[in-house]
Amino acid sequence: MAGRLEELIKLPEVTVPAHSIWMPSGIHNVSEAELGNPRKPNNMVSSEIHKLLQEWWLQVPARTPNWDIASTCRVEGETGLLLIEAKAHAGELSRKGKSFQSKSASVNSTRNHAQIGQAIEEANAGLRSATGLDWRLSRDSHYQVANRFAWAWKLATMKIPVVLVYLGYLCADEMASDNSISFDSLESWHSIVEEHSKDIVPRGCWNQVIYVNGTPLLPLIRTYYQPFQMQ
Repeated sequence: MAGRLEELIKLPEVTVPAHSIWMPSGIHNVSEAELGNPRKPNNMVSSEIHKLLQEWWLQVPARTPNWDIASTCRVEGETGLLLIEAKAHAGELSRKGKSFQSKSASVNSTRNHAQIGQAIEEANAGLRSATGLDWRLSRDSHYQVANRFAWAWKLATMKIPVVLVYLGYLCADEMASDNSISFDSLESWHSIVEEHSKDIVPRGCWNQVIYVNGTPLLPLIRTYYQPFQMQ
């Protein structure tokens, strides 16, 4: 697994040692990683970091965003995290905001909804400061992308380098819906991701290092080909 992840990233400053921790970890443990959720602890980060992340994202303990693939790694010689959001076709890239029904929401859900909005706005301000560019992350639009960048930024503020990957599975035609398309090259996936995120992520930030108070954050667009095999 370590070798596959390194091959996916293809950057000399990013390594995945054999002793790294990753999730899912195999067919016998397909659980996806959460950070900041004491109900699903893992050793990706310390218990103190989990606690601080939860307090930043939520007012009342609840689930936090899942990562399709997560792994510890080394970035520029420092211990960091590799966080991967994977998609099989363009229809999986949602422009929707965070789901919330104000009339039926509980008090706790309402408090958490507000806290998440505040956390994303904090990330916006931090990324604007780090890059000098106009970030427009929002809880109420393109929430999938917004929460990914917000979490990556927050980890970087804690001196944890982050490699944030938007991964496209190539030629996954069997998973594409009638009103969506799969992608057949890195170039087509790159174009789709940039077009999808252009209203909230400055175009020049993909595949570039962002330094958050000296800690690297690398938002990457990558592809992987996994042939579909019938059992």
